Amino acid sequence: MQQIFQNVIINRQEINSIEFEDESLEILLYPGGEKTFEILITNQGSPTHIHLSVSEELKGMITFLRNNPYVLHKEYVSAVARIPQGGKVLTKGQIFITAGYGSRKKGFPVLLGKVEAKPQENLGDISQKSLDQEGSNSQKLSYAPIKKAYSQRSGNEGLSWLVSPFLDVLRGNFSASVGGRAQKNLINDERIRLNIVFGVFLLLVISFFLYFILPESFQFKVSFPEALLFSIFFVSCITYILLKILEKS
Repeated sequence: MQQIFQNVIINRQEINSIEFEDESLEILLYPGGEKTFEILITNQGSPTHIHLSVSEELKGMITFLRNNPYVLHKEYVSAVARIPQGGKVLTKGQIFITAGYGSRKKGFPVLLGKVEAKPQENLGDISQKSLDQEGSNSQKLSYAPIKKAYSQRSGNEGLSWLVSPFLDVLRGNFSASVGGRAQKNLINDERIRLNIVFGVFLLLVISFFLYFILPESFQFKVSFPEALLFSIFFVSCITYILLKILEKS
């Protein structure tokens, strides 16, 4: 079974331009089934964050393990598609790509499910059993391309510290429970990182005010390299906090 795949190209025509290699994506799945697929983000401009989301029809049915990746050149984003037991046999919706911190948004159609209805019970137990077996085999095979894709990317160097924590989550095969735990770990890591940055920011602000408030006898001397390092940390903290605020909004 071939891997379900979409290639998204950004910054090729102009700044924050978004293009799709395939006009639409079809994910063949029965109610109660689950399948993992990948989206390749190719950036032909400056490194940037992009955001992935789905339309209302697909909410709760398609989950991205990373919905806000930082793309240097090429980045693979894994997603899990599932149809609840007793859910719709066929659902039409869209996957959206947002670039330029919200300035540009574009989507492509997604067909989730099967065009034909599930075989009726009067066809017999044999046909139903073969269908269930085919579905379980397809689920097992769908996880194999993830490991292969990751091994091709493991040789890339120069990834920023913002990307590396997320790449560790992609190692190995993904089941439904692993996908859920990975998503929770990503959220916890984001909160911890934001708390650390916010704490460093407060420490820098307090140090800045103490420099002017303390009496002259208690003031500490600051050299040019120390002042430069202070400025770099201060600007980096403000930039990171503002980016997180924009992502939440």
